[in-house]
Amino acid sequence: MPMTFRVFQLRRCAVLLTVILAWSAAFDNRAAALAGTNSPTLTSAEQIHRLSRQEAATGRHVLIRGVVTCTLPQFDAAVVQDGPTGIYLNNVTPDAGNLPQVGELVEVEGTTDPGDFAPRIQTSRITRLGAGELPAPVHPYWDQMINGSLDTEFVEIEGIVTAVLTNGVTLRTHDGRINVLAFNANGDTNEVILKDSENALIRMRGCLFASWDSVTHHVNVNEIRMYNPSVSIVEPAPADVFADALKSIPDLLLFDPRASALRRVKVSGQIMHYGEGEYYAMDGTNGFRFIPRKPVQFAAGELVEVVGFPGLTGPSPVLQEAIARKVGVAPLRDARPLAPGELFRAQNDAVRVKVEGVLLNVSQDHRTLEMQTGLKRFVAQLDGSDEMGPASADAGGATKLAFPLGSRLELTGVYSGNGGNRPASEDVASFELLLNSLADIHMLARPPFWTLERTLVLVGVLLGVLALSLVWIRLLHHEVQQRTVQLQTEVQNREQVERQHALAKERARIARDLHDDLGSSLTEITMLATAGPSRQLPVNQAVERMESIAGKSRSLVKALDEIVWAVDPERDTLASMVRYLASYAEEYLTGMNITCRVQSPNSFDDRPVAGQLRHHLFLAVKEALNNAIRHGRATEIGFRVRVLEDRLCLAISDNGTGFDPSGRSEGHGLSNLRERLEQVRGSSKVETSPGVGTTVSLEVPFSAFSDAV
Repeated sequence: MPMTFRVFQLRRCAVLLTVILAWSAAFDNRAAALAGTNSPTLTSAEQIHRLSRQEAATGRHVLIRGVVTCTLPQFDAAVVQDGPTGIYLNNVTPDAGNLPQVGELVEVEGTTDPGDFAPRIQTSRITRLGAGELPAPVHPYWDQMINGSLDTEFVEIEGIVTAVLTNGVTLRTHDGRINVLAFNANGDTNEVILKDSENALIRMRGCLFASWDSVTHHVNVNEIRMYNPSVSIVEPAPADVFADALKSIPDLLLFDPRASALRRVKVSGQIMHYGEGEYYAMDGTNGFRFIPRKPVQFAAGELVEVVGFPGLTGPSPVLQEAIARKVGVAPLRDARPLAPGELFRAQNDAVRVKVEGVLLNVSQDHRTLEMQTGLKRFVAQLDGSDEMGPASADAGGATKLAFPLGSRLELTGVYSGNGGNRPASEDVASFELLLNSLADIHMLARPPFWTLERTLVLVGVLLGVLALSLVWIRLLHHEVQQRTVQLQTEVQNREQVERQHALAKERARIARDLHDDLGSSLTEITMLATAGPSRQLPVNQAVERMESIAGKSRSLVKALDEIVWAVDPERDTLASMVRYLASYAEEYLTGMNITCRVQSPNSFDDRPVAGQLRHHLFLAVKEALNNAIRHGRATEIGFRVRVLEDRLCLAISDNGTGFDPSGRSEGHGLSNLRERLEQVRGSSKVETSPGVGTTVSLEVPFSAFSDAV
């Protein structure tokens, strides 16, 4: 292929790419202009749902296409779904376009609105594009229906109608039970699904709306709403719910191709106990529970047939939404004796058992017994209105229980396990024994009791131990007093020695400062003031020397003022120290033609400060200022004072050149700075980098302020 042709092709591709990019930019600019902001136009319902309430309230521009899945004429609203997600259209008035019909394909333009529950579209224009195809419905799980995440989505729900409500139905789905409030297009109760639907397996298809509180915006976890749903009967209600074949409790754990969470089973058994809304019954030697859909009254010993939805995840099968009928009466079957090692087995649940144990405690209402068998404990609950145990009156007329604590009892009742899983052979975590009457309690042995002789021996032993304890405590107290006096004497002697040592150290420091600062300066002044005997100085040299002498004298006075300030007892407060340091920084930097910015609290507490600490802190501040001027070449220095809860913080920051701490040794200046702070139990920190200046932070704890370092 000739090279000229290839170049021509490349040029054509470049031109085409340029046109595409220009068209894309023009489209984006048009969308941004329509939105009135720099934010891009939202083109899908999912993007709108992802907005927070604050973002949706800004009125983002929206331009989407989708199929109408629900119309709400009474609200001037509709729902459009553009794929997996639906969105609520508000303000669908004739100005925006006539309200579309379900199944129409439309293009919607408008702005976002936070809505009362979820983001929605304030419609400004609706364009009908013809007939569309309804999206495939979502088959939601129970938790998806009640958490609000599928609000305005097209769904299909299948379940058995367990109750007909005034404005909907209660459905038992594969995952749980939920109330579905159904309305027609005008917002009235949908009468279609309220007729002859109880106990039928139905399928509802339509737009799902979360039920929520208008004040808190929290979802109602018990119900959802659907407007004008389509309802189909999958299986009609059985003419007789008891017509199914009878199953035994073990059969429920066997393979059954027709088994389902939405299919009832029928069992029979004998009522053992009723408590807290559920019945305990036995089918032969196997126990089960059932929870009636409507209140019923059965007594222990009655034979019943029960139809319900089985739950097999607990210690025994539980039939929920149950319908039961009485078929006879028989004496209660014999209780199963339980050994201590069999107390926590799941197969005992709902079974009438017999347990021996020791009475540990009885509740105030005489209805709850705390028992112990071996090392295991359990609780027994008595049903009925009589007091626990027979009572007798003593000589004084007081009533006492015939079952004193420590008695060994035999209890006959119904086993109620907590936790565990019988199909998985998991033991229960705890259990209660449900007693029907006082006849279920028998005393096997009374508790042992103390005789008078044993009581007197015990009291004598306790008195002897008490007397020995008092003697030992008295001796120990005397020894503690002696040791306390000795320690006080040692502490006083040590404090005196430390004060003398601190005084000597302070004298040595003052002498050293006088010698180093004042001595050298005086010597220099003397040498400058003394002219050679053999020569006369010219006038200009004499004037220069006098100015030098004056400068040295001012420095000498300033150094003397610093020494006097460090040892002056009237300056030993926190406020005095901070004011002096701030004034020194301002005066020192002003003399160097450097801008000084001081930040300091307006007031301080009367906290005393030791002279040594003031001296070291002053020299540290002086060293930091000197480093900023000499090495950093700063033109502005900040001096900030902060008084925290437990420490004083000083920060000296400059706008100088800074340096790289990893590529340069600290030198004597920073080393001296760190050592001075360590001598007063403080710390220093240098933050710097090339070109951004340096910040020196000095921190001293308040606990070191009174130390005579």
